[in-house]
Amino acid sequence: MKKVLLIALLLIAPCFVHAQGMPIDSLFDRLSQTFSKEQLASLHETLPIRYDDQRVWGLAIGDFSNDSLPDLAISLFDVNFNSRNVKVHLLRSEGSHFTDVFQKQYSYVETPIEVGLSVEGAVVSILQKFDESHWRQEGYTVYAGDVISIDELETRKEDIPALTGKNKAMAHDLYRNFETLTTKESFYSTKDNLTMQKSLFYTFPAYNRLRYVYPGYGRDMNDSSSAFIVKGNIFRRDAKDLSIRRALSAFDEEYMYFSISVRDDQVWGGNEKQEHNDRVTLWFDAFKGDNRYLTKPKKGTIPQFRTETDSTIYSVTFAMPAVLSQTPNLTVSSATNYTEQQREAITEIRATVIRDTADGVVSGYTLKARIPFTYLGYESNPITAYENRLAESQFGDGTTKKKTIDEVTPDHNDFPIIGFTTVVTDVDDPTHPEEITEQATSDFRSDNPSTFGELMLIPTGTFYGEVYPTYTRVLTDELIKAGY
Repeated sequence: MKKVLLIALLLIAPCFVHAQGMPIDSLFDRLSQTFSKEQLASLHETLPIRYDDQRVWGLAIGDFSNDSLPDLAISLFDVNFNSRNVKVHLLRSEGSHFTDVFQKQYSYVETPIEVGLSVEGAVVSILQKFDESHWRQEGYTVYAGDVISIDELETRKEDIPALTGKNKAMAHDLYRNFETLTTKESFYSTKDNLTMQKSLFYTFPAYNRLRYVYPGYGRDMNDSSSAFIVKGNIFRRDAKDLSIRRALSAFDEEYMYFSISVRDDQVWGGNEKQEHNDRVTLWFDAFKGDNRYLTKPKKGTIPQFRTETDSTIYSVTFAMPAVLSQTPNLTVSSATNYTEQQREAITEIRATVIRDTADGVVSGYTLKARIPFTYLGYESNPITAYENRLAESQFGDGTTKKKTIDEVTPDHNDFPIIGFTTVVTDVDDPTHPEEITEQATSDFRSDNPSTFGELMLIPTGTFYGEVYPTYTRVLTDELIKAGY
């Protein structure tokens, strides 16, 4: 991926490098091939800039608002300020004028051309270089009047601990889709580009139960495909036979909460033997290291990818109840012996099941469950320790200098993560319990922690993804005019 990004930059760099950026007005002939004179004239009012001091270092044209009209993405550098930053503006076409719907500052290392722009389909991508071995690409689109983040790709090279030399390094690619919640991670050797580890899964962003999540931020997932049918695909007729209609998670100080809605045209439950019932299993990997894919190496040893069950793996299975009951049968398992605190936590697990119907016919069920953090061996919710560390970095300890907002802006890739996968088991005939279909939220194997997905705990004041309401400024102006 790194090579692709570098090539893209080299292709567009000659347009601006020799001129040290271009004044906006000097680009009007080029832009007039797409935009009207009235639109171009509106740029002077739309962009709050000094035209003699601003230089264009990147631009891209395309319909990222998905309304059949071409839009303009542009990055500007102010020559009067000694800073390594450019500001990206997304300008939406609205008749005879532009509307500035997005403004975000990006840093660069050596030259402003390192912040690249491109438009493909309804998504505008912004590329940023942090250093020679670290790049990030963000994708945005306009949805219901708001600019929302669609996806993000980050790639970087990392030295493997306990090893030295250029041939002992690996690269790490991480792709997140904030719309579908799918995530792809891969590790590969920088010497020969051979894949060392590759994972595909859903990320469950868990917010505090009391929070309202504005539309456009990632929150719940659904999957009617067969991508993660990990067992018995031959027994699954279609998405109505088995699929995840909606799944989401939340938390409070003591518990994790889950809501899993499953499509199933026939729900079997109430049998004394668990394997004869439809069921949902929540799998957790409470690994507490820096990287959940790698083992903690002993001094002088090489870390290995975690591909075998270890003591941090836990599961909770909820077997469907009889028709007139809403309380599922509970089974727990662990790869190690439970502590006294964990045994007490098991008694605090709660769940309820509601069968879903459509026109009086069963169409599936919804499981709602709560799991104590202490069941996974945590003394408290991991988000508490994270937020305390964040507050210390923001406000200091009284002896250190306070950091700026930009220096302490939390990165979602650093939020607390618990390995997590939901597995839904569908029994079509209780007399043949071996003929089952299983759908997971990752390419899952219970004996391999690296195949788990993830549960991401979202701190207060942050979200999974980004949303920029485009009508806020207009509404504010109108309220001021009205005397508010």
